[in-house]
Order: sequence, then structure tokens, then C-alpha cells
Amino acid sequence: MSRQIPAKPVDERAPKAIPELLKLAFAAHQAGRLDEAEGLYRHILAIDGHHADSLHLLGVIALQKKDYESAVSLIRQAIVIKSGIAAYYSNLGAALRALGRAQEAVDCYQHALRLKPDYLEAHYNLANALCDLGKLEEAIPSYQRALALGPESAEADAVASNPDSSEVYCKLGNALLAKNELAKAAPFFERSLTLRRDNAEAHNCLGFVLEATGRLEEAREHYGRARDLAPEKAEYHSNLGNVLQAQGRLDEAIQCHQRALELEPGFAKGYNNLAVVFAIQGRINEAMALYEHALTLDPDYVQAQLNRSMLQLLQGDFASGWRNYESRWQALKQRSLTQPRWQGEPLAGKCILLHAEQGLGDTLQFLRYLPQVQAAGGSVVLEVPARLLRLAAQLPGVAELVTSGDPLPPFDCHCPLMSLPLVFGTTLESIPADVPYLSVPAEAMQSAAALRWPAKGLRVGLVWSGNPDYGKNLFRSMALRQLEPLLDLEGIHFFSLQMGAAAAQLAQTPAEITDLAPVTSDMADTAAQIAHLDLVITVDTSVAHMAGALAKPVWLLLPLAPNWRWLQERADSPWYPQMRLFRQPRLGDWPSVVEAVRKALVERSAQV
Repeated sequence: MSRQIPAKPVDERAPKAIPELLKLAFAAHQAGRLDEAEGLYRHILAIDGHHADSLHLLGVIALQKKDYESAVSLIRQAIVIKSGIAAYYSNLGAALRALGRAQEAVDCYQHALRLKPDYLEAHYNLANALCDLGKLEEAIPSYQRALALGPESAEADAVASNPDSSEVYCKLGNALLAKNELAKAAPFFERSLTLRRDNAEAHNCLGFVLEATGRLEEAREHYGRARDLAPEKAEYHSNLGNVLQAQGRLDEAIQCHQRALELEPGFAKGYNNLAVVFAIQGRINEAMALYEHALTLDPDYVQAQLNRSMLQLLQGDFASGWRNYESRWQALKQRSLTQPRWQGEPLAGKCILLHAEQGLGDTLQFLRYLPQVQAAGGSVVLEVPARLLRLAAQLPGVAELVTSGDPLPPFDCHCPLMSLPLVFGTTLESIPADVPYLSVPAEAMQSAAALRWPAKGLRVGLVWSGNPDYGKNLFRSMALRQLEPLLDLEGIHFFSLQMGAAAAQLAQTPAEITDLAPVTSDMADTAAQIAHLDLVITVDTSVAHMAGALAKPVWLLLPLAPNWRWLQERADSPWYPQMRLFRQPRLGDWPSVVEAVRKALVERSAQV
């Protein structure tokens, strides 16, 4: 909804206050205190309704709050009053581009550049808007100009002097990578390689884009080509090792990482990458030593800090692990919230936002801390992914429930759900493991009850594959055919709780398995289905947490090197009393796991 600022005559008693008010407003704006800044800008407009800078900056705040229509309206009012300011047109272009009005955005950026030809941001944003319109060739001069105006101007001017060179396109692609514009960067690297097939850096960068988008085999080809063209570059060997690891080719990956370290013994990233492979192989102590060495070389290396923390948690060192796990906020995209992080102090009636941050399973696992937060004496606003909304609505004492991505209500402080173990100083002995701590919505139970459930025999739910976007999904997941030794057991009815592309494997199995995916819209439906089962057998996915939180018996099938939360060696979980763990004795040895499950299932079935 557009907000119109009514024009008011200048109040002759107050205009002298405007410069100081503007100074205060701008300081608050720069500090991220948007509501305070907005109030001050409006105060100025109450004194002088034609104050163009306040109108413009109110529009910028609207832009920051993603209220793009209001941003357009406010900035246009500012332009009517003062039409010669380049920043006004550049920010108007940003709001129009956010609304999908790319051509209008182009016009604004071009107007800004007529007023200020050396305006770096306008050059860069003009290039982006042209890319939105599919005008790649027209965008290139603007990217080149932005590069020339950037911090490495001497090198950029030298590159820009030869617009037909492979190096130009490679550097333009890198400029886009720096902004995380992967899809827009790829055509520049491809054009670079069209001009010069032996450009090792372009191969390496295109490999990065392909790896990030899940095209691993193509990424491996380009990383391999980069390494062959520049065998002295440690980074190229290590990048090739990373994609080989993602493909499960661990011995080859180790060779690549070791060669990288031979070439560059001080390469901290190389030690981290080798440690990741060792951890997958179950070589935990060796991996830990490598992470420590990487951090000796580069104490600020965030990924090594994060990886080390997860090994500490895996080993049960919660005191160090929870503390160091906070390094994830430097590795992950952290949301911008101006309210303070809660550290466990009494809330004394304040409102706290608890928010999900990673996967569905993570959210389900740490909802157990809600009663402890409520005991601190405040009201709780809970933000969860849409698939968990109906389920979370059953939690007692939640003042307000919000879907991830929706506007947030007012609150005084916040805490990510996965930081709550640190706040409460959780040890192995103090894990809040009272289950069930989730309950199923009545309407979901009614829907599930209407399905045809067998009256006799054991009802067993199955999940064999996790989210393919998870980097180590290859190691935690299996194919449905690998569960076939279970599927011919007498007196057992199997139900598929599998979601996503892996559910298509049901069409290739001769066994009788009831597919529940067609009657599943969210995790509340999954919870209701689990409530009608006797047992859930699953790989490490959100369903394991769901079953555990509902106090349903669940058998979890784990790779040799499991996720940190399942600890080492033990066959039970301190997080879920009804959970039993079946671990690979060797890397990739699912047959041994399935055989152990078969024996246990025969025993369990005999008890029915």
C-alpha cells in the first residue's frame, strides 16, 4: 500500500531544528534502527513537508523493509521536489527492479548516470537490470565500468581495454560471483572459455558454479581441466577433491587434497577439506588434528571452526561444541535483527522470538526447549517453516506463531532454536528428553484415521533417502532396493513416508508398500500417519526427529560417520528415549545395517 506524505507548509518556528534532526535520523538509519530513523524523518516532514531528503530516505527504509510500492511512491515525491540527485534515481531503480519492472529500473539507472557518470553502484545495478532483460551484451560495458571504478581499478582498467579477451569475461563473472549471482556469472565464464579454451581460472570458476548448482559431473570435468592446465595451483587440486568427495570418490579426493598440501603447505583450506574426507571415513581423531592445524594457520577460518565444533559435539564435548557451533553465523547467511540475542537472563514479561534456522529436523529437535524458555517469564513468538506450522500450533503457551519469511510481530529479544542448548548449558546428562513434546492436530488425525490401516500385523513406516540438497546426503541415504531383505517378512505391513524424488523408487520394487505421499501435505500429516504406525525405520532425516518427538519407536540407520547429534558408538540416543541406532560398521556398508535391522524386526514382529 503506497504511503503519501501530505505536503505541509514550513513551520517558521522549527526549521532550525531540521539539520540536527536529520543528523540524528541518519545516524539511526546507518545503525540499522529503522523505526527510530523513520520517526525522525517523519518529524522533519511535519516541520517541512517538502523536505526532499527525508522523503527519499523514508523511501530507502521502505525499500529495506521490502515495501517496494511505498518506496517507489516516496522516492518519486522526493524527485518532484529535487530532481538533480543521482542517488534518488538509483534507489528508485532498485525499488522498481524489486517489483519486476526491469525496463523502468534501467531508465532510472541511466538517468542517475547522466547526473553522475562515475556512480559505481548505478553502473553495477544497471548491468544487473539489463541481465534481467536478457541483454547480456549490453550489460558488459556497465560491468566493465563498475570494475574500473572499484578498488582494483588499475587491473580492471587494463582488462577493460580489451573487451574481446577471455580475461574480461572471467573477471566479469567473478564480479558476479562476489555478489552471489551464480546464474548470471555462468554465461560470462562460458563466453570466456569460448574465446580461450585453456583459461584455467575460467574452468575453475565455472566448476564452482556447477558444483553449487548440483551439476557435479560437469563440475568435476571443469575442475579437472583447470588442474591439468595449471598443475601448480593448490586451490585447483583441492576444488577437484571437493567435488570428488561429493561424488563418493573418497580415495581420489584424498589424493587431490594431499597434492594441494604438497604444493602449498600453508594452505589452511586444504587441511580443512582433507579433514572433511577423513571425518566421512570415520577417522575422527585425524580429522580433528587437521582442523586444529588449519586454525593454527588461519585462526579466523570460519569453516574449520564450524567443522571442528561438529566433531566436538559428535564426541560428546558439549561444553566446547555448543560454544564453537556459534561460528555457524559467520558461515551461514544470518538474518538482520536489531533486537538483542537472548542469553538466558530472566525475561520479566518481555517478548522473545524463537526462530528456525536450518532444516526441518533441526527445528523439530530443538522445539523441546520451548518450556525452558517459557519458564524464564516472557511470552514467546515462534517462527517455523510452513511445513511445520500446523504441528507447531499444537505447542502450548506460544503467544504467536509465524511462518518463516512472513513479517514479524513486535518482540524484545530473539534466539535461534539451535542456540538454545548453549543458552541452557546443555550437557549429555541435562538434555531435555521428556517425550512426547509434540502432538498431532485433530484434523490431521482424522484424515489419517480415514486411511485403510491393517487390523493385524506390524505397521512399519519407511524412509530411505534424505534431502538431496544436503551436501553429505550421498552417505546418509540408500536406495529402496537395499531394504528389500526386510520387505518379504511375514506379518509386517510397510508404509512409505518417503517424500521427494526418491519416492519414485517405489515403482521399481515388487514388494507391497503403501505410499503415503499422495495424502501428505505437510509434517502434521506425517505426524498423524506415524501415530498410526507401530514403528518407523528411517535414515537420518526429519522423520527420525518427528517420530522421536512423538515418542514413537524409531530405528535410525546411520552411516559410518553420522551427524554430530547421534554421537559415537552408542546404540541409543539421549535425545529420544524410544530411538534405537543401527550403525554402519564400515563406510558404505548398508547390507550389514539392513541385516541387523532384519533380525531385530523378526524379533519385534514375534511380539505382536
